[in-house]
Amino acid sequence: MRRAREPTCLLVGCCLWLSVSSVRAQDGALGLYVGAGIGSSTIRQDPQPSTNDIGLVRGTQGWDVFLGMRPLRYLGAEIAYLDFGNARRYEYTPEVGPSNQQSLFHGSANAPAAFAVGYLPFEPWWDLYLKAGVARLHKSWEFRTPIGCDLNVCSPFPGSSVGTASDWDFAYGAGSQWRFGAMEWRVEYDRVNASGNASGGDPDLLSVGVSWTFF
Repeated sequence: MRRAREPTCLLVGCCLWLSVSSVRAQDGALGLYVGAGIGSSTIRQDPQPSTNDIGLVRGTQGWDVFLGMRPLRYLGAEIAYLDFGNARRYEYTPEVGPSNQQSLFHGSANAPAAFAVGYLPFEPWWDLYLKAGVARLHKSWEFRTPIGCDLNVCSPFPGSSVGTASDWDFAYGAGSQWRFGAMEWRVEYDRVNASGNASGGDPDLLSVGVSWTFF
C-alpha cells in the first residue's frame, strides 16, 4: 500500500505546485526569468574621414537573449546580449573606361547590456515596461574602394580601411508583455546611444521574444 501511495502523492504534489505557479503568474508573479527574441534591426555608422565620408544605415535581422529578476511588482533588473546583425552598402563611383565602380561598406554591431526595468501593470496578465541602463557596444566595419581606370591607367582609390570600436554607452528600451502561466510573450524595442567619433551611429532592434519565469 505504501508503494502505491507514493506515485499518487507525487502526482498530487505536482498538480498543486503547477496550480500555485499558475495563480502566482496570473497575479503578476515575481521571480527569475530567462528568454530570447528575434526581429528587425538597423545598423548605423556615421561617415568617417577614413571611409571617404561614406556612412551606413541599413536594416537587417537581429536577436537577443536575456536573464532578469523581478523582485517587485513595479521594478526589476535585466542583463542581456544584443546582436544587431550586420549589413552592407554598395556605393557606385563611375569612372572613364573599365572600372569596378563599386565601393563596399560592411558594418556590424553587438552589445552586452544591463538594465533597470520599470513596469506598468495594467492587467494581471499584461504589462508595459521601460528599460534604461548601460551597454558595451562593439562595432566593426570594413570599407573597400574599387580599382579605377582612366585611359587604361588603373590605380586603387584612397580610403580603404577596416576598423573596430568598443565603448560604454547609454542603452534604453520599451516593450509590452503578455503572461500565460509561467510563460511571457513580449514585443520590445532596444537602442544603444553610440558615442565617440569612431563608433557614432545608434543601432536598434525591434523584436518578438518569449521568456520563462522560475519561482
